[in-house]
Amino acid sequence: MEKQKIFENMWIRTLLWLCAIAAFLLVCYYLKGILISLFLAFTVAYIVDPLLDIIAKRRFLFFKKGLPRSLAIVVLLTGMLFMAGGAAAYTIPKTLHGVQRVGAVLKKQYPKYQENVELFIETYKDTGIATFLKTQLGIQNGSEKETQEKRTGLMKFALATIKNIFQGAFGLAGIIINIIVFGVVTIYLLKDFDFVIIKCRNLLPVSKKEKISEIFGKINENLKAFLRGQITVCIILSIIYGIGLTVIGVPLSYLIAIMGGFGNVIPYIGIMLGLVPALILTFIQYQDITHLILVVAVFGVGQFFESTIITPKIVGTKLGLHPVAIILSILICSQILGFLGLLLAVPIVAVAKVLIDEGLLRYKNTNFFKGS
Repeated sequence: MEKQKIFENMWIRTLLWLCAIAAFLLVCYYLKGILISLFLAFTVAYIVDPLLDIIAKRRFLFFKKGLPRSLAIVVLLTGMLFMAGGAAAYTIPKTLHGVQRVGAVLKKQYPKYQENVELFIETYKDTGIATFLKTQLGIQNGSEKETQEKRTGLMKFALATIKNIFQGAFGLAGIIINIIVFGVVTIYLLKDFDFVIIKCRNLLPVSKKEKISEIFGKINENLKAFLRGQITVCIILSIIYGIGLTVIGVPLSYLIAIMGGFGNVIPYIGIMLGLVPALILTFIQYQDITHLILVVAVFGVGQFFESTIITPKIVGTKLGLHPVAIILSILICSQILGFLGLLLAVPIVAVAKVLIDEGLLRYKNTNFFKGS
């Protein structure tokens, strides 16, 4: 009886929750390699499940009651593969053409900045970007080795960039294992997503099931408001940036548009990821202030519509998180858990907001708050 009274104390329960959260973060820290794949798989299943339900309910040919779940998954994955293949077929040649275009302009403008560029190359001669510049500008020193470096400079630069991005998080074996885990778990979750949710709900204690279900319902609304809504916002922003930058004639406009649009997931970061390279490439291409002003205007228009129309209409105020809270959560979680923390930051802060709101509501109903 005395033990039951102890657990009824709000502060004891709060302490237990904090200990549980700390234990969860500790486990995530030590298992972050495999958890990245698991979390990405759950995220994909969580986002795609409504679309899969729509496909499964459609009546095709002999399936009068709708497609079997497994066949619906095949249809969905096939469609996604075709879309990915089409996107790759469009973007890869366009990217190579854009890089060559920038290289040609650099070569044309090289005499104006020859002294500074040569000093940079001499200082950073062993880096990928220096090799890339030597290749694009045709700088020679007569040696056979240098000629070979020019031929493979762009490829080395690209491979070095990819290696730097992924080397910190995974080794080669880790990448293969995580891709396999991601694929298997994603298909499993897509097949049995609703079943898994029901099973988890049945494990809740009967006396607390209604309240816990209510809390998880709020968390679900918050996450859906962010994930599905924010993805839509990012796509719309990418289209706005892409059209504007293409009209201006900015090199690699579609790539910059995607970076700026989807970088908007992190407040204020998206515009930096898009605007800075856009200004640099525009200056290299045109060497005038007019085009720079037009680039700034495109991003300004995109941000204006995003803050006044797009986000309020699509995402709404369900998440209710201040941009500073999102940025801090991303910085803290990424510092603690690395790349996994970057993925978990917004879900964690969304869950924390619901729990904090619930805790504050209970606190305001205590005798301590009321002064009695």
